[in-house]
Amino acid sequence: MKTGAQVFSGKSLLQGIYDQFKNVLDRREPVKIEIPMADALMSGFAIFSLKFSSLLNFETAMKKAVNYSNLRKLYGVIQVPSDTQMRTILDEVETEDLREIFKSLFEKAQRAKLLEKYTFLGDKYLLAIDGTGYYFSEEIFCESCMKKTNEKDGELVESYYHQMLCGSLVKPGLNKVIPFYPEPIRKKPGEELNDSEINAAHRFLQNFREDHPRLRVVVLADALHASGPLIRNLKLMDMDFILNVKPGSHEKLFESIARWQTLKQVKTKVFEEEIGDKVKKKVIHEFQYTNKVLLNHADVTLGVNFVEYWETTQWVSPKGKLKTQKRHFSWVTSIELNDNNLMEVMRGGRARWKIENETFSTLKNQGYEFEHNFGHGYKNLSVNFSCLMMLAFLFDQLQELGCKLYQKALKYNSGRRSYLFDHIKSLYHYARVEFEDWVQFMEVVAGSDKWKVVCDTS
Repeated sequence: MKTGAQVFSGKSLLQGIYDQFKNVLDRREPVKIEIPMADALMSGFAIFSLKFSSLLNFETAMKKAVNYSNLRKLYGVIQVPSDTQMRTILDEVETEDLREIFKSLFEKAQRAKLLEKYTFLGDKYLLAIDGTGYYFSEEIFCESCMKKTNEKDGELVESYYHQMLCGSLVKPGLNKVIPFYPEPIRKKPGEELNDSEINAAHRFLQNFREDHPRLRVVVLADALHASGPLIRNLKLMDMDFILNVKPGSHEKLFESIARWQTLKQVKTKVFEEEIGDKVKKKVIHEFQYTNKVLLNHADVTLGVNFVEYWETTQWVSPKGKLKTQKRHFSWVTSIELNDNNLMEVMRGGRARWKIENETFSTLKNQGYEFEHNFGHGYKNLSVNFSCLMMLAFLFDQLQELGCKLYQKALKYNSGRRSYLFDHIKSLYHYARVEFEDWVQFMEVVAGSDKWKVVCDTS
């Protein structure tokens, strides 16, 4: 039996990904198959794992025999496709066929007990969801592209775009997230109306519950999703929630809270603490909350629990001036509120920002080139590249959580992911030697003296 460390070696994870790629349905005619589907998918995955900035860079690198060989040694690819072959093959892949791969990696994390770090309120997990865009053009489009019209230089101009609804397990205090298969936000062929983030959220959560029927989660989402239909579906799927609400978009809810305050049905609680080492800061946590209030007046059966929170931070500047910073949040939740769980519910609700900071920001700013167009295609190429990018992100996050060699490499590179990714990219691009496998490659990245690598920087 493999230990958790063995299961979460990069080599083991890569083998698992390649094995799953073999199960993806190949819809090409057998006589036309030159590059196996698993090799095309794995090569696409390697682009994002190795942080190539474009398909052109990938194609250029593969012209070096040593890079071609190392792609086969590190990622198990037997036949490396050209960029044109890759685009053609991946464009035909049904995106939904990639969903099982994310599920299989998550189950590995479960078996290795890595999820224990993410527990919330006992045995639950925080699932943050949010939508983001990844493709935009005024010229290139497909049947699935969503469309909008804007005024530009006095003329109406149509633009085309793709988005996706992403979800990740998050935890306050942890800078690592565990992403799931993202739900594409796009039109169905033949339809005129654009898809929406709200519709995608329903699909994402339904698929999530099918893939993970017994996982107890608390869904975190912004005010857009704090609606009756989503809350009813969450309850039907046995999911808890902490959802942002705002007076502008939830007018009836805040009117009810104001009435309850006059009837003294809203409780208050204040906590104070001191934080900081060099600069001492006083933090005042103020809550008002109530249970079993109506989200709106249209459905008298839709009760939620409400909490409003103010954070005031005070400190003295080096010049002796008193500084004050204030923040304000409000949520509805299915979790029954009391004085003892307010702080944890608040921290859970604020962890929703990790879908932006630790997921989208990382993908955009730390080498994954999330906003770069790797290819649009005619059917599914754009969304498939985005899913492979998210899979590479999951691969990196799981290694950082559970692979000792990867953790050593990160530490050797000053503990900064951007330095680690630059080292991985430059080593692959300029190494003159062939590596035995992913383990030897990462040992070099981790600074091992065991391997002497000569690089070509010309």
